[in-house]
Amino acid sequence: MSRESLKDRPAATLFAAVAATLAVAVSCRTVPTRPPGAPASRPTPTSSAAPDLELVPPVIRIGVVTDASQVSIGAPSGVTLHVKTADGGAPRRLQVPVATFRRSGASTQDARYFRVQVASLADELMARDTADRARTVANAPATLTWNQQTETFQVRVGSFESREEAGVLARRLGVGGFRGAWVVEAPREASGAGVTLLETREELAFATIVPAQAGESVSVDSVPYRGILEIRGDGPSLTVINVLNMEDYLKGVVPNELSPNSFPHLEALKAQAVAARTYAMRNRGQFQARGYDLCATPACQVYRGRSTEHAMTDRAVDETRGIVAQWNDLPINALYTSTCGGHTEDGVNVFEGSGEPYLKGVICASERRGQGELRTTASTKAIGAEDGLNRDVALLVALGVADAKTYSAAGVKGNASEGELRDWTSRLLEALRRKGCDSEVTGPLTRRAAFLEHLVASLCWDERGERLLAPEDEAFLLRLEDAFSLRTPAERLAAAVLLHEGAVSPFSDNTLRGDEPVTRVQALRALSAIADKAGAPGLLRAEVDALSAGELRVRKLNPGGIESLRVDAGVRLFRSLDGSRATVSELSLIGGDKVNLVAPDGQLAFLEAEQSRLGASADRSSRYFRWEVRLTPAEVEKSIARYGSVGRVRDVEPRRTGSSGRVVEMVVRGSAGDLALKGLKVRWALGLRENLFVVDRERDAKGDVARFVFTGKGWGHGVGLCQVGAYGMAQAGASYEQILRHYYTGVTIGRGY
Repeated sequence: MSRESLKDRPAATLFAAVAATLAVAVSCRTVPTRPPGAPASRPTPTSSAAPDLELVPPVIRIGVVTDASQVSIGAPSGVTLHVKTADGGAPRRLQVPVATFRRSGASTQDARYFRVQVASLADELMARDTADRARTVANAPATLTWNQQTETFQVRVGSFESREEAGVLARRLGVGGFRGAWVVEAPREASGAGVTLLETREELAFATIVPAQAGESVSVDSVPYRGILEIRGDGPSLTVINVLNMEDYLKGVVPNELSPNSFPHLEALKAQAVAARTYAMRNRGQFQARGYDLCATPACQVYRGRSTEHAMTDRAVDETRGIVAQWNDLPINALYTSTCGGHTEDGVNVFEGSGEPYLKGVICASERRGQGELRTTASTKAIGAEDGLNRDVALLVALGVADAKTYSAAGVKGNASEGELRDWTSRLLEALRRKGCDSEVTGPLTRRAAFLEHLVASLCWDERGERLLAPEDEAFLLRLEDAFSLRTPAERLAAAVLLHEGAVSPFSDNTLRGDEPVTRVQALRALSAIADKAGAPGLLRAEVDALSAGELRVRKLNPGGIESLRVDAGVRLFRSLDGSRATVSELSLIGGDKVNLVAPDGQLAFLEAEQSRLGASADRSSRYFRWEVRLTPAEVEKSIARYGSVGRVRDVEPRRTGSSGRVVEMVVRGSAGDLALKGLKVRWALGLRENLFVVDRERDAKGDVARFVFTGKGWGHGVGLCQVGAYGMAQAGASYEQILRHYYTGVTIGRGY
């Protein structure tokens, strides 16, 4: 139900429609369970069956609670229920402040039975595979139950009257490779399909709930939802189904699948919205036997109702309303993964039977809108032996702290004069747009310790030392071989403050050399570090928007806004590779690149591009882009036990790789034989984030493997849309259509309804 459908419509009118059309309320469940690749059927418009209710099609049914013994449902002004009692009474409407439901018979203490739990897994595919193997070993039924509290699928086998009988099966499963199988006690399924409304003590055949006041949300255990809710008894548990319009559903999905706070780019969020809509359209009816279309967990798509809705993702959904990705005029199986590690994989190599032509591995690369080469006529020759000195002096010259003549070998050579030190300090304060404080340093400033005291006093940073340094910090920071060269408390405080702020560092022999003359290099390095630390207004942090001949367009980060800058032919260019800085004669820039720049009067004089050693992949900003896992042979043996036993593990060998370099077939060799694994089972067996990894081996004195070192990239199955990659492409200027067509080969983007 859309937000508009409830506007100004009284609950009585709504429930008149519900009462008249209750029999067709399940007409939303129109997509039958089908094998991968089978086409999705078109949704049945429920609005035509219930015009007064105005469930705007397409309508979707989400199992928001699927394994609870009791739930509480409410709204700010109370809730209105349409119910039918289990004894066959006529449907009726009632209103209560809060409705509390319990599965009929669930509270009977002696109605218990015993099962064997073999695993609790977050990944549904992995859980289903485990259930299949457990079913074979036990020759008994195995089921999956979603646990809302742990957010895992519990795999359970058999059903017994006594704990002793269940224990026999647990031991047999242990011998069969399911180590750690344990007996659990569960409530026996009550007869019938009723639920009990505790407020009236009535046993109900069904219940449908909406807010008593139009426009309010109805909440399940304090989580608010749009649309209406249905309560069903499902085995020994309660199931709560949220029935609502597809677009309203997506508003509760997109922010949980791609966070607008972590990845705040509209085009990426629009691509996610289309992928989520396409997935939902393709997979509706997946849980038809349980009365709903999709679950609300990572096994389907994460859905949290109105509790996580966000203005930016709402906009992404609204601006792509009804749009899906299609192949042969049908919604595709829009798989997506968090981080693909620079390249996605062919679906057929990861999922058995997923040979869809649009699920092909592609490079995770930014669209090159705005790409260009920025060149300079300025020399890249080092002006001194100090690493990064070119950059420090160039920054100070661009900010007006130092004269252009300083940017030369002669300009940085030798000791600084007192006049230079006073002038540079004064001009730094102007660049920082700070009034400064009077310095009362006695003695020549050319002595290093005195200059440090002068800097701190002029910047008014004495207070930092007095208030931001803990009493023990000064002693800790000044554990130097020549601490005696700091002669006065003021010098000691100044040195501690500048060490704390990163403006100065001890020399390699752990000295500060307070009694030595200040060299120009030392002074300029300290002044540059202070300019960086203090955030000189003239030093802007920005993102590249576009680069053309003689002009660079940037998006300022603080303050925001687009600014066009003229490019000086002699602009000083630098590359910061994870903090390691180098002078360059040219830079390749694309939209979204982070830069630090100085552009007095709109003329670019200094630019430093922040780049990563992780490369140019669009998903490199993910914290899971690169990872490492170390496992002993014993740990590998335990981890693979769910698939079989090889005795003592001797080696792990990738046997075949896919188009992206992912390990799509692996063999584990052991003292009792080999175990071959394919597709997703490779990472599941080893407990890794991804199939994209290499294996190194650390050996003991005997030459045996002591530890396997798995170095990998990415997180997820690696097929379809790369979510973090979509963000990177959007930053570089790609539209949501370009993003979708990039990751889903050959698809068309258009209206699905």
